[in-house]
Amino acid sequence: MRKKGLLCKRFCYVDKKSAWSPLVRQTYNQREKLQPSTYSSRVYFVIWVLSFLFIVSIFPFSTVKANTKDEVKQGVLFIPQLLDEEILDLNGEWEFYWDMLYTPEDLQDFSVQQEAQFEKVPHTWSHYRQGNETLPIKGYATYRLQLQFTDNEIGKTKALYIPSISSAYTLWIDGEKRVSKGQVGKNRSDMKPSSDTEIVSFKVSSNYVELVMQISNYHQRKSGITEPILIGEPEQIYSSQEKRLVFRTLTVVSLVIIGLYHVSLFAFRRKEPSLIYFGIVCIVVAIRAILLEQGLAAYMLPFLNWEVALKLEYLGASLGPLFISLFTYTQFSEDMNRNVRNIIFTVMSLWSIFIIVSPGIWFTKMMLPLQIMIMLNLIYLAFVYIKAAWRRREGSFLNTFAISMLSLTTIHDILLFNNLIQTIELASVGLLCFLFTQSIILSKRYSTSVMRTEKLTQDLVMLNASLEQQVYKRTLELEQANKELQNVNQQLNEIHQSRSKWIRNISHEISTPLTNIRAYTKGMLDGVISNDPEYIQLIYDQSLYLTKMLHDLHDMTDVENGQIHFDLKKVDILKYMRKIFHKYKLDIEKQGIQFHFKHSLPNQKPLFVEMDSLRMEQVMVNLVNNARRFVGEDGEIIIEMEQEEEDLVKIMVIDNGVGLKEGMSHLVFNRFYKGSHHGKSHNGSGLGLAIAKEIVEYHGGQIGVHSIEGKGSCFYFTLPLYKNS
Repeated sequence: MRKKGLLCKRFCYVDKKSAWSPLVRQTYNQREKLQPSTYSSRVYFVIWVLSFLFIVSIFPFSTVKANTKDEVKQGVLFIPQLLDEEILDLNGEWEFYWDMLYTPEDLQDFSVQQEAQFEKVPHTWSHYRQGNETLPIKGYATYRLQLQFTDNEIGKTKALYIPSISSAYTLWIDGEKRVSKGQVGKNRSDMKPSSDTEIVSFKVSSNYVELVMQISNYHQRKSGITEPILIGEPEQIYSSQEKRLVFRTLTVVSLVIIGLYHVSLFAFRRKEPSLIYFGIVCIVVAIRAILLEQGLAAYMLPFLNWEVALKLEYLGASLGPLFISLFTYTQFSEDMNRNVRNIIFTVMSLWSIFIIVSPGIWFTKMMLPLQIMIMLNLIYLAFVYIKAAWRRREGSFLNTFAISMLSLTTIHDILLFNNLIQTIELASVGLLCFLFTQSIILSKRYSTSVMRTEKLTQDLVMLNASLEQQVYKRTLELEQANKELQNVNQQLNEIHQSRSKWIRNISHEISTPLTNIRAYTKGMLDGVISNDPEYIQLIYDQSLYLTKMLHDLHDMTDVENGQIHFDLKKVDILKYMRKIFHKYKLDIEKQGIQFHFKHSLPNQKPLFVEMDSLRMEQVMVNLVNNARRFVGEDGEIIIEMEQEEEDLVKIMVIDNGVGLKEGMSHLVFNRFYKGSHHGKSHNGSGLGLAIAKEIVEYHGGQIGVHSIEGKGSCFYFTLPLYKNS
């Protein structure tokens, strides 16, 4: 609890406007007054810097290092021998044939070549001029370039990286048609747009390699070759593309994870709209990042057609600033003007609707106004964050760094999309830094809120501690008394049931031999039965049975009530069992039963058991007599001993008698249970095995039986060895 208090002192402070009761507030203020600290800001700033350094460290993997030793001049580019890791861009003056779709065969005609004009590539052709007029966005044209190689390059394989061409193209290399993306046409109905990238390998067959490209555009504002075409060794071209995809994938995965995490938090805490705004921004930016990298889009979103993908790309540019503004307002509502927020929401919402309902050629032409609005939005948000930092709002220091990073990368991308620079898209990286910063700040606020709640809960618990302790103590006492009462009632009920069953069993067991004795004596008195010695023997046997049962009842009662005395002594268990065996061997064998003794105990080292010899003999007699009753003539009884584990000795009485019926093994140690076979009951009181069980358990052992009907039984019990054995 002390550690929580220290953390709370560093990260939290008491809101003076909180609606606490006077008693709680007084107790809280007496314990400690929490003041805002710069320690947490330093910690989170270090986290942010480390994260930014990680992003910067992976940035080189996303860039394609293309060099231009010589630009294309008059449609020809001299390519010297390429180094192993060198990639060249094909920037410069390409042959350009407006409003013509020439094939390589057409361009062999000298008169056709005279029509060529040389234009700067990469660039949208709407910036080219023909005569005194600027070319329109819609239309079609043919590009031609000749690559001049040295003699050393002949026979080698090179590769071209073809970026997204607006909006459909067909490429010939040395007169062979190699690539076709979309469908080139002379009007909108004849063409089909595509924005996929491609890598094409070709073999240098001579000093000159001709590239001819037909391009048409009727669907968006960009037209022609607007990004550099690259040439290099195939391994380098493919490697550069893989690095770009890895970088973009890391960015997308990070954004999606952060976004889904905050959306799921909002599902559990709907009072925090900042969570859903932030999550939507992350997901929107992730989708836009996928669409801007065509190789990644073709892999992750192959089901999207060109028009839908274009709309989603531009929706990301309008919805991202919209939800960033809403998110900022939830964080700094006192520093951001509500009317400005409403204006941003209205304008960006209308713009998003315009993108959804209009064709690509319309909304793509309006990209510049959208970029201006985004810049104005970022400038205002930067003003809000600086204002919040001036007022020392929580998290404003990190936010200032984040909005600066976002603004710089956005300016960079605006210059990129307007063909003023030739690099790669970086706004998603700036957004990733911004969003990652916001996730840190949100986590900090959430943890601070949790610590405040824990602190308040702790104080409330202290105020109510005495009452809760009394209630808890009384509740425990009542529960304990209730449990004791239930246990007593259960014990009384069990005693009552046991006594009733005991009386019934005793009455039955005594009445049976008494009835037999009365019947025989009555018959003799009445002269119905003669004074035959056989009947006299039966009467005598019944009286012996009654005497034995009374002794067993007496022993059973003494054992259960703890009144029986056990004279425990250290006994050599092997010698003892041999003595028992020889004592009863002759009597058993007189009945025609084979009686054997076996053991697997060590003879060299005696094993001792602390036990009462007389009581243990009673156990053995009960088990052996039980076996005698269930084996016939020529039967077999075996006493067997073995050591079980290191501290137990196991004694078994095995017979090949009738065995027990299936499912009866667990009943044999119950009082008055009598085994039977084929409906014939065997003599016995039914108490011997129950007494044996009580005696064995008193010695710390266990007793049990394994039996198969018709094959015999194995009664066994274990005894703990003396510790010094």
